[in-house]
Amino acid sequence: MDFREELVSRFFQALGKPCAWMPWPMQFADTPVGESVEGPSGVFCLRVRDHLAVDASALEPEERAFLRWALSSMRETDEADPIARLRECSTRDLVVSIAGGAPQEPLRQAARTVPVVSYPAHLMAIEWSPRVVDPSEIREGAEMVKRVAEAYVEVEAWWSCRQAPVVIASISRSALRHAWLSLGHAEMDARGLTALVSQVASAVRSEALIDARVAVSSVIRRAEDAEAGVATLELARREALCRNTDAVVFGDDPVRTALHWLDEPTQTAFLRAVSALSETGLDAWPEGWGEIADAMVRANLNVSEAARSLYMHRNTLLARIEKLRETSGLDVRRGPEAFALLAADALLRGQSALD
Repeated sequence: MDFREELVSRFFQALGKPCAWMPWPMQFADTPVGESVEGPSGVFCLRVRDHLAVDASALEPEERAFLRWALSSMRETDEADPIARLRECSTRDLVVSIAGGAPQEPLRQAARTVPVVSYPAHLMAIEWSPRVVDPSEIREGAEMVKRVAEAYVEVEAWWSCRQAPVVIASISRSALRHAWLSLGHAEMDARGLTALVSQVASAVRSEALIDARVAVSSVIRRAEDAEAGVATLELARREALCRNTDAVVFGDDPVRTALHWLDEPTQTAFLRAVSALSETGLDAWPEGWGEIADAMVRANLNVSEAARSLYMHRNTLLARIEKLRETSGLDVRRGPEAFALLAADALLRGQSALD
């Protein structure tokens, strides 16, 4: 038991209240240590460490406030845990480092710790939810995850976290391409790489019986790009949580991803611009308008193709498109307007996931 856990345990004991540990809900991955959120079952989860929480429902507001102060005042003591340090970085700090700005110290430390053997390369992070938060359980899960992943792609080096259920692999670009082509597919592209990574996640789930998420960084072309590469790995991990999906490759959907980087006033202004010709708010638009915009963009504005992907008759889709046009003032049969609707829906979905 580390110092934070012992502090919390003794605090509950002094109050005469039960101390119930639980895994931290990963949909709240960006919540700082010491803060509490209301979990899906209605209990108040207070974050103690990266993947560990305690049920704070029995605590009074001032008691939770004391724990928040005490835990947030402590620095992370596990110097071998780059993921914990990465999660100290805000999304803005990560984006700044990708754009060539000076990286924050946690990012520099993580880049020095995570191994990159050769260039060009990708980093692949596999994160899972353990049945219990126990070091031996985490080690056992890490070994199973490694064995399954190595059956699909050649890994040059692994990094394993001792306290959190996550492993990071360094994989050469050529090894990723070979893995994709060996499965009988055509030349690798963004969609192909995402499909390969999704297969790895599915294999971990079926063979190791572990519910895992897999995130892959952008290409790290040279040693000088290591910090930016690690930043893209962390952003891909956060994007997987936001989308609630098991596999994300950084750059697989750059428009949707970049929309989530906008600050709140810019997001609000963009949504106002999209609905500028509508007499109602976006929440009053016809149900499924986002799915229609997505299907039309993916079908290159071909109504028949979009209707097939939505499993509806072409005339039904045309009627819904017309209803959306009357409500929003935008016609998804026109490229710029379809793209605006797609972007607005992506932004709203991202906000909902983060909420």
